[in-house]
Amino acid sequence: MSHKLKKVLVTNDDGINGRGLQVLVESLKKVAEVYVLAPDSNRSAVSSKITMGKGLSIQKFGEGLYACSGMPADCVITAFKSPLFGVQFDAVVSGINSGPNMGTDVVYSGTCAAARQAVLMGVPGIAVSLESKYLDYEIGDEGFNFKPLADFTANNLDELISLCDGEVFVSLNATSADSYKEAAFASGCIRDYGDKVSIKSEGEDLFSGHCTSDGLSVTGEADSDYNIARSGKIAVSLIYAEPVLKRAGQSVKFKF
Repeated sequence: MSHKLKKVLVTNDDGINGRGLQVLVESLKKVAEVYVLAPDSNRSAVSSKITMGKGLSIQKFGEGLYACSGMPADCVITAFKSPLFGVQFDAVVSGINSGPNMGTDVVYSGTCAAARQAVLMGVPGIAVSLESKYLDYEIGDEGFNFKPLADFTANNLDELISLCDGEVFVSLNATSADSYKEAAFASGCIRDYGDKVSIKSEGEDLFSGHCTSDGLSVTGEADSDYNIARSGKIAVSLIYAEPVLKRAGQSVKFKF
C-alpha cells in the first residue's frame, strides 16, 4: 500500500526569493506534496499583522508556487480560505528564516506568526529559523548553510507535526553548521535589543525618528533556545498560539 504524502504549505517572512525558503522547499519535496504562498518581498518583523481594507495581489511563478502582496499570516489565511490551491493542508512550515527567532524574537517574528496562524486555523505549524555562522544579521546569505536544517525538518516532519497538539506551534532554531547531531527541547531566552531612537527636526512640527541599537544582550536558562543553538544543537520549542493569561493573585477593588 502506497504511503499518502502530506500536503504542506510553505511560507516565510523573508519573501518568495528567500534562499532559506527555496532550500526548505527542495528538502520537503522529498517527503511531502509542497505548495508555496509567500510574501512578494521581505516582511521581517511584521508579527501577526494582516491586510485589512484592501485586496491582495497574487502572482503565480509556477505550479503550486505563488507570491502575494500581503503578510505571512495573510499567506496562511489565503491558502486555507480561498480556492487558490484547492487542497486541505496537513501542516504549514514557515522558513527557513535568515536569522534566529529565539525567545523575545517570537513576539515580532513574521516567520513564527505564520506557524501560529496555522494552529489558530486548526493545522500544525512549524517555524524554522537559522542563525548565521557569523552570529550576525547583516552578512546576507553568505553565513547561512540552510540545507542541514532543511533536511532535519523534512526527515522529522511527522515527528514535528506530532508535537503540535492543537495548542502549540513548533519553533526550530539552530546556528548555521555543516551538520547537526542532536536536537533538544528548549525554553525561551530573553533578548534585549538595546533599542534607542534619535529624533531629527524636519521642519515646523515635523520630525523623523531613526531606531538603532546599542547591541543585543541575551539572558536565559541553560536549556534556553539561545544556549542550545549556540552549543551546536537544534533547539525545539513548543509555543502556545493563543495568548497565555495570568490569573490575578490578589484582590483589587476597582473604582466606578
